[in-house]
Amino acid sequence: MSDDRKKFLSQLMTHSAKYMGIVMIGLCLSACSESWKEEVQLQDGRILVVERELISEGGGDEWASNRSGTKPKEYVIRFVNPDQSGKVIEWRSIKKSPQTWPEIPLVLDMASGKPVLLSIVAISPGCEVYSKYVHQDGRWIEEPLPEQFAQRTTNLLFGSHKEMPALVSLKDKRIRNNYVGVRNKHLQVGPNHKVCG
Repeated sequence: MSDDRKKFLSQLMTHSAKYMGIVMIGLCLSACSESWKEEVQLQDGRILVVERELISEGGGDEWASNRSGTKPKEYVIRFVNPDQSGKVIEWRSIKKSPQTWPEIPLVLDMASGKPVLLSIVAISPGCEVYSKYVHQDGRWIEEPLPEQFAQRTTNLLFGSHKEMPALVSLKDKRIRNNYVGVRNKHLQVGPNHKVCG
């Protein structure tokens, strides 16, 4: 092969790699996904392994702490109901903040044989509210929370997603959820329905 042909092929491969990199960045800015498995300890001591997915979209530069050019679009959790062998259940975040950030799932548990999920979402600058969902009759139903309710410790990952392992253990989750700047309203749910500050 001639030197000119080698040079041409080398340049073509370089340009193709740059083009594919630009395409991949563009795709991630419009929507990209990160998934992992996670150990979740229920109140009764049982440990579930759930599938988690974070779907991101372009945006997010409005916060000085997020300069990545992407922001969360939707959180997804899939798990096998431990009280109904083999039945896979999926939860997807529905609510959005005024800045279109999705609600963050914080607690997954079982109550009277039904899966329960507690989340938090911003309603205004500096104020957030908790939500409660119960899975019954094949769908998630939101149950209104009273102004005051029993406090629960967070058992889902909401912290650092850097260098995620395939399986996030309970120990690793404690470390990831205790990053610098973590807010107490994420470490626990309740006892107030609305939290500001």
